[in-house]
Amino acid sequence: MALTAYCKKCAREVDPGEVCPFCGSRLGKNSAHAAWCVERTPVKDWMCWNALMRVLLPAALFILLLVLAAEGISGGIGAVEQLLVSGFPVVLLVLLGTILVLALAALILQGKELTDYVVDNRGIHEIHYLPDPTPVKLIARLRSPALLRNMAGGNGAPVLKLSEKDLAWKDVARVQLWPEKCMILYYAPSWWLRIAAACTPFIWDDVMSVTRDKLGKKRKVRLPASLVIPAEPRTRRPASRPVYTPEPEDSPGQISMDSLFDAPPDDPEQN
Repeated sequence: MALTAYCKKCAREVDPGEVCPFCGSRLGKNSAHAAWCVERTPVKDWMCWNALMRVLLPAALFILLLVLAAEGISGGIGAVEQLLVSGFPVVLLVLLGTILVLALAALILQGKELTDYVVDNRGIHEIHYLPDPTPVKLIARLRSPALLRNMAGGNGAPVLKLSEKDLAWKDVARVQLWPEKCMILYYAPSWWLRIAAACTPFIWDDVMSVTRDKLGKKRKVRLPASLVIPAEPRTRRPASRPVYTPEPEDSPGQISMDSLFDAPPDDPEQN
């Protein structure tokens, strides 16, 4: 879906422009946005595994270093060597493997989900929905099955809203592109992935255009070369030169100083 604008009077999506083509009402200057929806299966999605590993691997490394430091302080180098020989690393690896197996089972039970993305003047917005929700799918996502009762008490829609995430443009510190997966990664701060926007081939250019307009001139944001807007060349002003203004000529009734000194003296006989 290409860039669109929302007309408040018509309550519909229209082509971006200055006025609505249906009712003629004026559209906002920054009303253009890109909106699309993708379906994904968490167990097959690399970003789900990436989010898990970004927490699990640092936690396992921290536990290993913490235990080694405690043994080193209490018993010295000999205690650390004894701990490594005794099989503690193997136990830690087995525990890590067990957690991965449980995570695999949980991702399989989660089923499919829908993700809505909106890129507008304010930032990037990501909303997750669960189609055909069941208690098992919610428990696998560490959510309470009571959400089903709340949904049934409302409009009874077969789609349940799971979460919503917003990222303002001013908070974006780094952007990475993954063209092979048609994905744009937004970081805030620069070392933490906040939103991984999975685009479709039809929306890719529009999202790139909006991202370039909002971040392309910010030098503090780390961007790929395709998103950077080059700075406009500065035009050097010509050096100002003093303007020569000729002195005005003597008026007819004015006597110049030179004529006073050059004139002959008066003849006393004429007086």
